[in-house]
Amino acid sequence: MDSKMNTIQERASVLLVSVDALKPEFVFEQERLGVSLPNISKCLVEQGLTAREGMKSVFPTFTYPCHESMITGTNPATHGTVNNGIFDPTGEHLGAWHWFATKKVKTLWEAAKEAGYCCASVAFPTSVGAKGDYIAPEYWWDGSELDSAFIDAVAKPQGLISEMEKDIGRYAGGLDLSDDGDRQRGKAAVWMLKNKLEPVIKEKPFFLSAYFASFDESAHQHGVYSREAAASLEKIDRMLGELFAEAKRITGDNVYICVVSDHGSLDNTHNISPNVLLKEAGLIETDENGKVTDWKAFSQRAGGTAEIRLKDSGDTQTAQALAEVMKRLLEDENSGILEVLTGEQAKARGGFPQAAYVLVSKKGYELRDDTQGDYCRTRLTQKAQHGYSEEFPEMRASFMLAGPGISKGNIEGVRLIDVAPTLAGLMGAALENAEGRNLLG
Repeated sequence: MDSKMNTIQERASVLLVSVDALKPEFVFEQERLGVSLPNISKCLVEQGLTAREGMKSVFPTFTYPCHESMITGTNPATHGTVNNGIFDPTGEHLGAWHWFATKKVKTLWEAAKEAGYCCASVAFPTSVGAKGDYIAPEYWWDGSELDSAFIDAVAKPQGLISEMEKDIGRYAGGLDLSDDGDRQRGKAAVWMLKNKLEPVIKEKPFFLSAYFASFDESAHQHGVYSREAAASLEKIDRMLGELFAEAKRITGDNVYICVVSDHGSLDNTHNISPNVLLKEAGLIETDENGKVTDWKAFSQRAGGTAEIRLKDSGDTQTAQALAEVMKRLLEDENSGILEVLTGEQAKARGGFPQAAYVLVSKKGYELRDDTQGDYCRTRLTQKAQHGYSEEFPEMRASFMLAGPGISKGNIEGVRLIDVAPTLAGLMGAALENAEGRNLLG
């Protein structure tokens, strides 16, 4: 690109939006699937660079590891967020998730701020403690009004949420994944643009990340191709239209808009519970309600994968017993297990560096953490799921980018870890630890 274009790129603002579980086919095959996304179509498909065959996600294809990868350009084994929830067999952490921005590598928020951008975020997973100017993170406690108080305390600056709520009503905590919750996320993102980013736009450009969750949640509850999921996605598209228009207005159309997803999804047919077998092998102890009281090996789910850790890596007797269970699962064609990876094999794929083994299930076999009952059942907990192998085409994510100097076209070979270095390149920002590549460089 010529020097004039470089100057434009250095000063253009950047809007990154994650639409959880948005599969490429919903963007490029709208008529077949009975969905209408006019704002995505007009702003991105008709004008921008898009990955028609999708973007390869990371291992595992689960929301929090994916978003940490999206915002750092690194794999889960590198940034350290390998699951949604913290590994916690006995529940001593009370269901805590990996809410926090990684401290192991630089995030795009930090890089953008260093490059002179006013940096903001709304409801983006893994953003608690992010190094930015205005961070309204995703966090929850119990779904009550306590959530607003906690989020207000961990927001940057403190008091940001209470200020916002005076104008838009209650900020959506991470437990509200409904259409109404997304409506509040959309209002919060527009509020951020108007009240925090527009006042400084003449001095510096902005980087804003935002997140919408309801399409993924509707698919979990009703199925990937359900009318309910399509309706949620159409509502998100309308909110995106408002967000795009506001971003363009305050920047004079000098803004890059990047809409991505973290992963795809597929409909489930079975639930399988490896901990049932580990308990039978004497590796897990529970009370009469199935709550873990002690463990030697434990399997924690990540949708279509599960990480199994040893409590004591030096316990050779337990390691041998666990190896025998793994062998049985792999050899049983009815186990629902596609792959049994060693910890080293899992790490080589970019995930679970602390695992003894990682189970990767066949399509439709969602892994669960249950310790009692049948190992395999057709009574489903969720109708659709992700977390399945990153090699499955159903797990491919969406990538769309439009803005100054971006020509309409298709791009192949895109990976989720390419998002952050690509946007960093547009901002002249440095992500020294990125394992992905700048798609435009």
